[in-house]
Amino acid sequence: MRDDRSLGVYLHVPFCGQRCAYCDFAIVTGQDRRAPAFADALVAELGAFAARFGVRPADTVYFGGGTPSRVPPEVIERAVAAVREAFALWPGGEISLESNPEDVNAESVAAWRAAGVNRLTIGIQSLTGEGLAALGRPGSVEDSLRAVAAARTGGIPSLGIDLIFGWPGQDLPGWAGELDRAIGLGPDHVSIYALETTSRTPLVRAIERGELPRPDPDRAAEMYEAAVEALAAAGLPRYEISNFARPGHESRHNLRYWRDLPYAGFGPSAASYVDGTRWTNPRRFSDYEAAAWAGFPAVEAEPWDPDRRAGEALVFGLRTEAGVDLAPLAARYGEAALAGREAALERAVRSGLAQRDGSRVRLTGTGFLIADELFVDLL
Repeated sequence: MRDDRSLGVYLHVPFCGQRCAYCDFAIVTGQDRRAPAFADALVAELGAFAARFGVRPADTVYFGGGTPSRVPPEVIERAVAAVREAFALWPGGEISLESNPEDVNAESVAAWRAAGVNRLTIGIQSLTGEGLAALGRPGSVEDSLRAVAAARTGGIPSLGIDLIFGWPGQDLPGWAGELDRAIGLGPDHVSIYALETTSRTPLVRAIERGELPRPDPDRAAEMYEAAVEALAAAGLPRYEISNFARPGHESRHNLRYWRDLPYAGFGPSAASYVDGTRWTNPRRFSDYEAAAWAGFPAVEAEPWDPDRRAGEALVFGLRTEAGVDLAPLAARYGEAALAGREAALERAVRSGLAQRDGSRVRLTGTGFLIADELFVDLL
């Protein structure tokens, strides 16, 4: 049941040891010394939110980044405590933390568990040395194996891993081997992402200069299909385009985005969608800190645009295996906003990219492969 008062809480932790070659996120490198001051700003922002909106219920907390595992565990502990003060966190609420393999050990896992973290994602990205080098990732495959073992030994209730496919030089047999090895680690959740080549990242610039081979989209599609099949056979069915989970281990926080449910974001570049209003925090770390101490740090709220909101809600819903029910969207954003997209939906159904059952629309297997093209049409 939709509850517009209950929120998911996102906290953006911007610290990283280096910028990976594929990364276009809001991060800072070489500034770990600022973590305590960042925690102060985060606590101030959470307090300002509660003062403005009241103590709202929340059922998920998600530490993303950046590299949340890089900051001292006491920063995570302090942030969770501040969330509990600013929100009425549901008993058994999901508290997720993204991590890099080199940060995961017995001591860090114990500290995160003590802070309340019950879901850990390890950004493995590749289980080959060649892949890590191509992606500009620090660490080694052995670091990833040790991290998974430490998380399991430390009693993390829900463990996920992230992988990137389609990097320069990767072939289908190599990807199949990585999938087998990943499945052998026994994760509860696996996220797979095709290498992003639209942003001006260092890796993309190297491809444009001809220093690295340009990824083949047809090969990437084959890799994706291979992953869907292998993960489903291992008991990790797809529930969203890039996400696969054992039953009960789906990311409840991310499902909020895909189901058009409200959320509150804290930290640099974090976005919020509360009471029908959407805004985004300053991206630059220094700008965020100054704004957090000045009061409420958000930039100007986006103007209400039901047509745009309807299109985005439709696209996000279609990313999921369950698809999207058009009737609630029409009630929320108006019949006209959906009617303008009816022709595109019908074309998708006729082309075998989507199927329709009453007011519910979901993508077919072929539709998931070329979803981005369909989404452009719907937006």
